[in-house]
Amino acid sequence: MKLPSGLVAKLFPFLLWWPQVTRQSLREDLLAGLTGALIVLPQGVAFATIAGLPPEYGLYAAMMPAIVAALFGSSWHLVSGPTTAISIAIYGAIHHLAEPGTPQYVGLILTLTLQVGIFQLALGMARMGALVNFISHTVVIGFTTGAAVLIAASQIRAFFGVEIARGLPFYEILHQFALQFDRINPWVTAVGLVTLAAGMTTRRWWKKFPYMIAAMLVGSLVAFAINELMGQSATGIKTVGALPAGLPPLSLPDFSLAALKMTFGPALVITMLALTEAVSIARAIAVRSEQRIDGNQEFIGQGLSNIAGAFFSGYASSGSFNRSGVNYEAGARTPLATVFASVFLVLILLAVAPLAAYLPNAAMAGILFLVAWGLIDFHHIGLIWKTSRQESAILWITILGTLLDLEAGIIAGVLVSLLLYLNRTSRPGIEPLVPVDDAGGYHFIEARGKAECPQLRIVRINGSAYFGAVNHIQSALQQIDVDNPRQKSVLVVSLGMNFVDIAGAEMFAQEARRRKRLGGGLYFYRLKDEPYRLLRDGNYVHEIGEGAFFPVKSKPTEALYWTLDPEVCRHCKARIFAACHSGQLPDGDRRLRLLLVAGDEDTARHPGATAIALARSLGVTLDIVAVRRPGEDEDHYDERLSAIQREAIIADVPTEFHRRQGRELTASIHGVALETDAKLLVVGRCKMPGSSRAVAPEARRIVAEAPCNVLVVPADGRLWSRRILVAFDGSRPARAAFEFALQIAKPMRLPVTLFSAVAPGGDLPQPIAEEVELALAAAKLEGVSAEHVTRSGRIADSILAAAADTGADLIVLYRHTRSSLGRTLTGSVSNEVLERAEVPVLLCGGEQRVGSDTG
Repeated sequence: MKLPSGLVAKLFPFLLWWPQVTRQSLREDLLAGLTGALIVLPQGVAFATIAGLPPEYGLYAAMMPAIVAALFGSSWHLVSGPTTAISIAIYGAIHHLAEPGTPQYVGLILTLTLQVGIFQLALGMARMGALVNFISHTVVIGFTTGAAVLIAASQIRAFFGVEIARGLPFYEILHQFALQFDRINPWVTAVGLVTLAAGMTTRRWWKKFPYMIAAMLVGSLVAFAINELMGQSATGIKTVGALPAGLPPLSLPDFSLAALKMTFGPALVITMLALTEAVSIARAIAVRSEQRIDGNQEFIGQGLSNIAGAFFSGYASSGSFNRSGVNYEAGARTPLATVFASVFLVLILLAVAPLAAYLPNAAMAGILFLVAWGLIDFHHIGLIWKTSRQESAILWITILGTLLDLEAGIIAGVLVSLLLYLNRTSRPGIEPLVPVDDAGGYHFIEARGKAECPQLRIVRINGSAYFGAVNHIQSALQQIDVDNPRQKSVLVVSLGMNFVDIAGAEMFAQEARRRKRLGGGLYFYRLKDEPYRLLRDGNYVHEIGEGAFFPVKSKPTEALYWTLDPEVCRHCKARIFAACHSGQLPDGDRRLRLLLVAGDEDTARHPGATAIALARSLGVTLDIVAVRRPGEDEDHYDERLSAIQREAIIADVPTEFHRRQGRELTASIHGVALETDAKLLVVGRCKMPGSSRAVAPEARRIVAEAPCNVLVVPADGRLWSRRILVAFDGSRPARAAFEFALQIAKPMRLPVTLFSAVAPGGDLPQPIAEEVELALAAAKLEGVSAEHVTRSGRIADSILAAAADTGADLIVLYRHTRSSLGRTLTGSVSNEVLERAEVPVLLCGGEQRVGSDTG
């Protein structure tokens, strides 16, 4: 039966790298292994001392467990074995249960090691490698800092030669040391200081030589010389004692129920600490070696190594950063380098074990002081203190907790960091957005003081909508229409929302129903697949609305524009969406753009008040064009513009000025009309001195050649407020003029009267009558009151009489297509009405588009 390749990789991961073994790689792995064995010798003795175990147990932990972890882990360069953090954690967890160094103490540690291995193996098999991510970097730094202080405190007795009982709390050790300060042994302290100095000097000036070995040699030689001169009984310098030479003996953990219960809690803590250490180191080395690390497989390898260590006189081990870094730098190619290091360690132990009898306890204490100092990460502690108050709180809680109770310290750090994380995620950032002008409607940026749509709020939720964040998100969404009741619709840019649970889905459905009752809706843009599937499978998509979800690269604002209230849009000054500039309101009405001619005597100065009032009534920006003629004083020119600007500011009407200069007044004005896509040009009417004409020559040219609709305002003209009269004969230009009149009448809520000329005693022709009925029906659909009147006689007289009879204060004419308009309007109906009317006259149809006469 052939096993699946994935299962083979899990059971026998060494088969993946075995084909990479060559003669060259064997040579390099042998050299790296020898280097590693030399490094681990002093470290193993030191770490076992920290753990409260006989020194040889540190070396045993670097033999069989290291081999198993290398063969069954995923990293090619990670070296497992005893470490400082695990050693101090073991000592802190077990020293109060049994006397360190006793058989009972060793038995409890073997039981703890077995449980750690079982827990690690179970987590790896269950593919729960992500659990180590819950121990934050800050917690690890805090724990190692606290552990460093505990290591140093535990070695005070050996460094200064004072009698302090083992297993005392940190604060009690300091208290006892203070009480016995006058009993410090100078010979023992001298050996410790010399060892410290040798280690520091070696690490500073001879970095390639292992500083621990140098410190051990110097400390041992100094202690040997002092003992020879003064006698050991006089100096009080004690030594570690000879180490047993040979392979690690088989061992049996304590399987009693009491031992299992006592070590269960500490085993859980050490499991997570050891896995965090191992996986973090493996990943750090993999960044340099470009190897892919499987966290779950690393869990399995660490678990099997600790299970093996429990039966081969080892204690809980993990990945060692120092030895892993040396292994990689020494040129290791495969995990065989770790296997060779363990073999070399056995051979070296056979040779040097008797020499441990000359290793003074004070020298070991000095070495451990150096180890403790090296554990304190001053750089990151300073960085955390400067950058984050919350992380600083986690750091100091972990440090202080570790000093009081090592096991409780790391648990407290993890719990506080998780609580702060949950607090942060329960309050995801909710930022208002606006569309980018040139992004086509599907890209948004932070509002940051920019104008927003008064009806549609666009927000980005930077976090998941889960049960802990539901209240915050819902409150923020409800606050939107509290702050601005017109913002009945909300578009949620959902790219940062990775997860939605049932509570979040219920909240969104409830908010969608609430907004529908208000007359708006809740919409989502770029919602990821996983949250959308939950909403779809739970039928929440139906409740929110099938059309409320917009995928990536779609244009949600373009679609949602047509759901807005046209009356609000009509008076809106923000216009942040591309559709706002389309010329159409959400209900299909065309949006006006006014262009006022800031005239002189030839074009009249007085239409400004009417144009400003119209712009305010329609809620549009007023474009203003002023042409400075040759010879005109600059102050006089500026005053023309300033006067209009002051009136516009008082009326709260936004303006945009277009300054031009030159002799061609008409061409300049019409050019601006084309540039701004003006729908209505506003000019004044004035009577020239000594002339019978009511419209100045230059003004007549502007009207005659205008590329858009033109509003001519008499000298005493005002904004209409009663009724609009529209000349109508059913032709296409007449229908266009009527539609434009409706655009003005609807927002101003004015009635419209259609006027048609008939022959004396005759009836309205049937085609025109049908068009009139259609026009009246269209007005009714738009909510505009409309009527129709007829008169016979001269057309100009009839139009003016109908305006007087109906009370109309705006007359709307149109340019006809039957004959040429000409350049002056002389003799035309329009010209006569323009000259005689006492109310504003609106002439619809552009010269460049229709080239027409008037009806």
